[in-house]
Amino acid sequence: MSRPRLVLFDVDGTLLSSGRKGLDSFSEALRRTFGTEGDVASYRFEGRLDPVIVFELMRDAGIPDDVIVERRPAALSLYLDLLEEALSAHPPALKPGVADLVARVSASPSVVPALLTGNVQRGARIKLTAAGLWNHFHFGVFGDEAPRRVDLGPIALARALERTGRPFSPSETVVVGDARADVECGRAIGARVVAVATGRTSVEELRAAGADVVLSSFADVESACEAILA
Repeated sequence: MSRPRLVLFDVDGTLLSSGRKGLDSFSEALRRTFGTEGDVASYRFEGRLDPVIVFELMRDAGIPDDVIVERRPAALSLYLDLLEEALSAHPPALKPGVADLVARVSASPSVVPALLTGNVQRGARIKLTAAGLWNHFHFGVFGDEAPRRVDLGPIALARALERTGRPFSPSETVVVGDARADVECGRAIGARVVAVATGRTSVEELRAAGADVVLSSFADVESACEAILA
């Protein structure tokens, strides 16, 4: 394939899952920082930005907004310390086909693989390093760089221009994710959206959200590559 592509990958639910280790680290950090973890058990994490997750959980738990804003950096820092320790012993589980898919996409000389994720940068690095994937991505756009996920897309396009010296048009940009928020983010910049139902959002929900292609998984690596690079 010779046509240039900017491929923006989500992390959690799309490439990997940290399982209970990630959730337990997040909950413990909230308990130590705020005295409560809030209603973590029923909170829908997919597609959300890490700083927003802290704010919403703690506001719903009755913590004043000014206290949340003041303590949130400490909570996130503690979460990342706990996460790094947990994942060093128990690496995240890659989703089916992901190792081969990322290797093939990143090996294409005309493709710029990057991250577009709700994780803060250190969180994404911890997870992807533990999973052996971090070095495949040229750059990333992270959850503490904008107040809403849809605002991350324009940052990604600007960063791609900055890093490569080349502007990527919407038709040359692909967003790959597992949540409705990923689809919305891609649609907001006019990108092609490839959604995969390996998170908590079903194939039907992803289709209804407007993804161009919806896959049940990346297990069929050939088909997944074709969908992303078509």
